[in-house]
Amino acid sequence: MLARQLVKPALGRSLIRCRPQQLSMVNTSLLCRYASSSTPEEPQPSKYSNATKKVVYGLARAMGYYSTGSTAIRSSHELYNVCARQWDTNKDFYINKCNLPDNFQSWFSVTQLHVWMLMVHLRATDQGKLYIQEVVNRLFEDSEARIREHDITQQRMIDNYIKDLRHRLSVRRAVHPP
Repeated sequence: MLARQLVKPALGRSLIRCRPQQLSMVNTSLLCRYASSSTPEEPQPSKYSNATKKVVYGLARAMGYYSTGSTAIRSSHELYNVCARQWDTNKDFYINKCNLPDNFQSWFSVTQLHVWMLMVHLRATDQGKLYIQEVVNRLFEDSEARIREHDITQQRMIDNYIKDLRHRLSVRRAVHPP
């Protein structure tokens, strides 16, 4: 049953419907095996010994790789990417049907809307605030990278634009809290 719940995003359902704890546990080989066929495959011989795996996993745990914050950071990349792809996936709809111009501001507005919907969902989880903060961090990291792609290189100008975008996000969150 757990494997079936984890596989649902790979079969076409949105990652937004998954719990963040599930995203960190998704095993891609499990997803591929479940999605490709219903017959079990023979297990592949492991490249590493069990002792080596135990040492590596123990070190990762000791160094905080499986901590809540670290897991939130890793999961937020996947969650944010679903939101960021919405503009590219439905670009024709947004430009032709919604009459939005094809520019950075339209991309940001659509992405911000999807991030807000994700924030509403994450708020109901145990570590929701942490995951929300990490997704918002990804939004502004991506925004800054996209601003730089438009040949804006002056850091002061980029900082002012990001500051304006942050202000708009905080105002929208105050008007329509997640």
